[in-house]
Amino acid sequence: MRSVAVVDDNEALNRTMSALIEHAGHRARAFTTGEALLADSGFLADCDCVLLDIGLPGMSGLDVLKLLQDLEAAPSVVVLTGAGDIPMAVEAMRLGAVDFIEKPYRPSALLDAVDKAAQQTDRGRAARSQGREAAALLRQLSHRQRQVLAGMVDGNTSKAIAGHLNLSVRTVEAYRAQLLAKLGARTTTDAVRVALAAPELLDDIAA
Repeated sequence: MRSVAVVDDNEALNRTMSALIEHAGHRARAFTTGEALLADSGFLADCDCVLLDIGLPGMSGLDVLKLLQDLEAAPSVVVLTGAGDIPMAVEAMRLGAVDFIEKPYRPSALLDAVDKAAQQTDRGRAARSQGREAAALLRQLSHRQRQVLAGMVDGNTSKAIAGHLNLSVRTVEAYRAQLLAKLGARTTTDAVRVALAAPELLDDIAA
């Protein structure tokens, strides 16, 4: 079961889309404004997909999309457009929407878009979870261990890392063994994978 937000100021269309989604075995919640959606933080935390009308009254669909992208557990967004809204839909894709569907839509196309968006939400949340875990592991490393790891990420040998850091190869190998143990990594590839899961810390690793 997926949780889907349906955001459209046309209440009849909201009901139709919600019924279609629920008939497919998912959970739907309808909103007529972007402000109402953003105010429901509890639902958004578990939401798998947002079907977002681009031409909302008040806060525009594009404005809502921008704010959704800032959420920690941001759900994927599928934009709903009218015939004249294609340029705005393209802009929405640039801002992070995963797809757009023109009205009137085919029910099968809408459900396919929901499934694909929900799968992307799963991947994004898994990546963020891995990133948090990796960052916690990387913060356990000493300054020297991080320097050695930075060299490993760059694909350098122990000899090259030793020359760069003005250390002996034996010392670098000792640091390598220590950091592998702290990261719970069996191989260099495992350690590099941990480092790349938290790219925002790569600059800090190299410092």
